[in-house]
Amino acid sequence: MASGYKTNNGVLGMDPSRTKNLTSIAETARDRGMKVGIVTSSFLNDATPAAFYAHRPSRIDYYEIGEQLIDSGFDYFAGGGLSRRKGRKENLRDLYEIAREKGYRVLRTCGELASSRPGEKIIAVFAAGALPYEMDRPAESPSLAELTKRGIELLDNPNGFFLMVEGGKMDWACHLNDAAALVHDIAAFDAAVGEALSFAQRRPKETLIVVLADHETGGMSIGEGITAAELFPVLSAQKKSSESFTGKVDRFSKAPQLTFERMLPLITDSFGLHSLPESELDKLRTAFAQSMLPKEQRKRDREYLRRYGPYEPLSVTATRILNRKAGITWSSFGHSGADVPVFAHGAGSAIFAGEYDNTDIARKLMSLLHFP
Repeated sequence: MASGYKTNNGVLGMDPSRTKNLTSIAETARDRGMKVGIVTSSFLNDATPAAFYAHRPSRIDYYEIGEQLIDSGFDYFAGGGLSRRKGRKENLRDLYEIAREKGYRVLRTCGELASSRPGEKIIAVFAAGALPYEMDRPAESPSLAELTKRGIELLDNPNGFFLMVEGGKMDWACHLNDAAALVHDIAAFDAAVGEALSFAQRRPKETLIVVLADHETGGMSIGEGITAAELFPVLSAQKKSSESFTGKVDRFSKAPQLTFERMLPLITDSFGLHSLPESELDKLRTAFAQSMLPKEQRKRDREYLRRYGPYEPLSVTATRILNRKAGITWSSFGHSGADVPVFAHGAGSAIFAGEYDNTDIARKLMSLLHFP
């Protein structure tokens, strides 16, 4: 989607032989004199944002990807932090120091971002890794919409701009089969799209907005006849993301008297799971027993992976029980091959109608850059 060419899974901005660099739509926009920005609720050197500026044989070359972020010369980066910013062994120069030397302002607060000015090169980081899930987000952490709005304000100029905004935590929520976290992050992404639409209303003849996914995750389905009036009240019983609950499980596992009866009130409080039938309590007990074992002692056979994937057994089990009560089921902890929709609005949007290969996204965008 970034370059218009297919490559091997895990390869960033290179052909399958890992010898030829591919040019992304963001790099093309930069080279044509447009300003460029990257916003994500994930960490800034994660695969999707990196696909627009990096060229590496592996998506987990985080330090080298961070170096290429700095060398890209893009004008605005905002979201989570740079992962492994001092290398795998913490023995390399801090990427933020390098960024400052090369002319970037590294910002860490909403106040600093608000005081930034057009023309400055900005790397705005609000977490060590990815941003929190929207339902976990503290008041001092900016929303995806706020980062998008500020990016538009800083990038807008007579030569135009390209801004890629990723709601990356939606994918993470689906990997965890956490429908409540997904709903909150979809709403946060929708608000970011709203900021783009607000800008487009002021500049309708020169603004294109394309909203799409790179893939589906989790094989999520909603039962026949389930209405919003039935689904959302059930999910609203969940107070925090399953990732947040995993932190509670980890802390509990270090405490004395590791009994399911002591854990059950935490489950009830976190997910609103009251008066459970014995069958669901048995599933929670089984998962609890696995969660209390050191990870190296867990029997990761096919049945274990089918039930829990690579995630915390008790968190996954509680989340899935709540989801089923809302009429939601999942078939996987990974990506699926389901088709995903593409929505386009504004100048040139008509060319995004129809069904086509994912590589055509970049090709269609690049064709529009030839227009005056």
